[in-house]
Amino acid sequence: MTLLRAEGVTLGYGRRPVVHDVSLDVTEGGVGLIGESGSGKTTLARAFLGLLTPMSGNIWYGDQTLEKADPRKFRRDVQPVFQAEALDPRMRIGRSVAEALPRAARSRVPELLRQVGLDPELAGRRPHELSGGQRQRVVIARALAVGPRLLILDEPTSALDVTVQAKILGLLESLDTERLLITHNLAVVERLCRTSYVLFAGRVVESGPTADLLAAPAHPYTRALRDAVPRLGGPPPEAGSAKGGGTEAAPAATGCAYRLRCPLAGPECERAPELRDVRGRRVACHRAEDVLPVT
Repeated sequence: MTLLRAEGVTLGYGRRPVVHDVSLDVTEGGVGLIGESGSGKTTLARAFLGLLTPMSGNIWYGDQTLEKADPRKFRRDVQPVFQAEALDPRMRIGRSVAEALPRAARSRVPELLRQVGLDPELAGRRPHELSGGQRQRVVIARALAVGPRLLILDEPTSALDVTVQAKILGLLESLDTERLLITHNLAVVERLCRTSYVLFAGRVVESGPTADLLAAPAHPYTRALRDAVPRLGGPPPEAGSAKGGGTEAAPAATGCAYRLRCPLAGPECERAPELRDVRGRRVACHRAEDVLPVT
């Protein structure tokens, strides 16, 4: 079932577009948006939350565009989970969690804190008195207060150490709530998302089942992201290698945006590629078949 859908969405700030003609479905099983900083992930998430109006295209919520949907129902169904720094430092934890609840339901705060693995006694403390992992759990508790169907998570583990990350990921897996995850961490998206979309320079360059996409990328950029992840006992990643592609060049203004970095770029890449079906996923690359391993 599709919970949210972007259809030909272009987004920008002022007159400058930063996300170009993106279409994607937020479906059950978790959806990941993968890409480096500046790829358009957070901008797209803001549009899904109704915080940014598309320059063209539509965001659909069920069978209605977001502009025509009931805002109260939408806010109940779709909740953001920001990084822990989003907590008001002046506000006690209990009050912060209770903000989203009607007055009559504020007795649920201890229950919500227990749901995310926190001692209800922490309700009287302020954010600076909690650890980073505890603050992130508070942010999740706030989002869960209204019983959402979908959580939109923007780098929920980026500022946490590995042990705390594992606990937060375990918590997110245990929740009976769908998720749209914005991240550059491939291990996190592999664990939490059935489907993923890879963005480069505001465009979807590859999408498909997460396990397939990470095991055998069909776009040179996806492969570069995967190969840049250090592996225990393995050699360090080689930036700019022929295998993975570099990260130093800005996106090309014409043709394939990735061609100035791509180790496979050829004359055909001066023409912008269209998304096409290649072995069970969608890929915007003229040479996707050269990227995929031979089967």
